[in-house]
Amino acid sequence: MKSRQDSCLWGVCLLVFLAIPRAIVCSGDQNRHRLFVQADRTLCSISHQLIALATELVDNVVEDLIVLDSQNSILMGYLDSFDAFTAVSDNRTEEKLDTFYGVVGDYLDSDTAGDPLRPSTIETQLIALCLQRNGFDRWKRTVQQRTNQLQKLLHKKLRKHLDSLDPEDRLAVERRWKRTLARGGPRRLDKLREFVQWLGRL
Repeated sequence: MKSRQDSCLWGVCLLVFLAIPRAIVCSGDQNRHRLFVQADRTLCSISHQLIALATELVDNVVEDLIVLDSQNSILMGYLDSFDAFTAVSDNRTEEKLDTFYGVVGDYLDSDTAGDPLRPSTIETQLIALCLQRNGFDRWKRTVQQRTNQLQKLLHKKLRKHLDSLDPEDRLAVERRWKRTLARGGPRRLDKLREFVQWLGRL
């Protein structure tokens, strides 16, 4: 009788022992999914805010350029580019921001406080003046501020949840996060977006 009880007890212990790793894995999956959802919502919020500010900026710059009534090919090229930005639906946030970066990428990569491109032509200087007069520096500071906030949020949440992941997943997340923080390559907001999308597929 005692032998049967012992074997039952061993069977229960074995089942519990086998269930623990699965529970840890499930916990890690839930934590990772929760982190992905929170980060994705934050990213969407940032993108919508940047699009709203960019649209306001573009509208004002276009008004400035139309007042000039210039037939200069450089200025008309900017007007066409801003029209293309306006034509993209606000719901297509990633495409909308990419279109905006395409128009003002040089200025976005330059020092906000300094002379944007040390421009060599009057037309380029005029575009720079229009952008700055209508709040481009404010837009750029908003990008930097919101990107910093998202990066800090992700770093804080990752540190909290890494312990709940199995060793293989933890190593993969740590490596990917390290690459995301590395300088160079795509813009930081784009790299954070890629990291969040990758995390959701992991």
